[in-house]
Amino acid sequence: MELLIIILVVFLAVAGYTTYNLLIKLEKYEDEIERNQNFIENEIKRNEALLEALRLIDSREMFEKDDEVGSIFYQIKETIEKFKQFK
Repeated sequence: MELLIIILVVFLAVAGYTTYNLLIKLEKYEDEIERNQNFIENEIKRNEALLEALRLIDSREMFEKDDEVGSIFYQIKETIEKFKQFK
């Protein structure tokens, strides 16, 4: 009977330690995810500001309509749209 109690106490201690260890790891993981989401949101805002600045510079759409420069303009725009999808 005493052996059974000792085994149960050891099992309970091991289960408690592993649960605590997993909780600490989960909290670190959640913090990392939050930092990554903040980074992505900041990058989206910076890219949107870049697109607006490019549109302001090209207010007469001279570059946007040009074949070579216009294709680069649209690639920048598409990249910004891809970043928006991360939300």
